Amino acid sequence: MSTDTTKALIFETVDVEAEFPGGADSLRKYIIDNIMMDSILDFSDKEMDNKVIVRFMVNKYGEIDQVAIDRAGDYCPPCNIEALRLVRSMPKWTPAIENGQAVARYFRLPIIFAVQ
Repeated sequence: MSTDTTKALIFETVDVEAEFPGGADSLRKYIIDNIMMDSILDFSDKEMDNKVIVRFMVNKYGEIDQVAIDRAGDYCPPCNIEALRLVRSMPKWTPAIENGQAVARYFRLPIIFAVQ
């Protein structure tokens, strides 16, 4: 019986970065099109410019995994919940490549909640 240890390896540097389908511009458009501000607006009726940084892994299959808040600016629990929901709902990415093989890679994604 062999043990698959590849799923435990998460690479710090890779030959080719993982990529959201369509690249960075498509990722920005995805966030803008899919962000739900209702609970944030209910939480705060004042101006807000809150940056939430979400840490997640793109595994070797391109799936999003291990989603967590890395850092958050203002106190805004609904912002954190929405940031996590948004990242978990992303479509599969093209996985990172190291030595010709698909590998897991961590990412940090800033999501800005602006209320004016």
